Amino acid sequence: MHRTSPTQRSSKFEVRRTLDSPPGAGRTVTGMTHTTPELTDIPAHAVLALDGRGSANGPAFEAAVAKLLNDRTIQGTWWSGDDRMRFDLENPAGWSWTLAVPLAANVRVEQRPAQRVARLLHHGPYEEEGPSLAALYAFVAEQGLEPAGPHTETYFNDPATTAPADLRTELRVPIR
Repeated sequence: MHRTSPTQRSSKFEVRRTLDSPPGAGRTVTGMTHTTPELTDIPAHAVLALDGRGSANGPAFEAAVAKLLNDRTIQGTWWSGDDRMRFDLENPAGWSWTLAVPLAANVRVEQRPAQRVARLLHHGPYEEEGPSLAALYAFVAEQGLEPAGPHTETYFNDPATTAPADLRTELRVPIR
């Protein structure tokens, strides 16, 4: 499973990581140390979602990633104080704002529920995730738990600019 960044820009890749991370998670590559399986609670959060089928190396996957990340413009709505019809250019400290990202066709906002998960941080190429996933599922079974859905991966660095051995991917399995 070699995933590529179609834009070759790490700033776009960081958006992908941020969109999949619950608000306030504060996760960074350097702060993650769970290289052995552990249980944790993930708070409810919203993500941008787009369904597809096929290899992560295929054109459909690349097109979906591009649709989620490329050509994104950010819209900013600005006002001053409590009056949304007033904007005082002389008082930047009093400005209020809302930032928004328009969604492409077929992209939806999906609410993910809070859930208990087993997780670990995989170090290395995506193609070598098999043993990490096997260890994660074995940990779930050893805890007397069962998977409650498919696993989720969160990518913490850009494969276009990071050596395969240095890639960091959080693998999460929802449990019951």
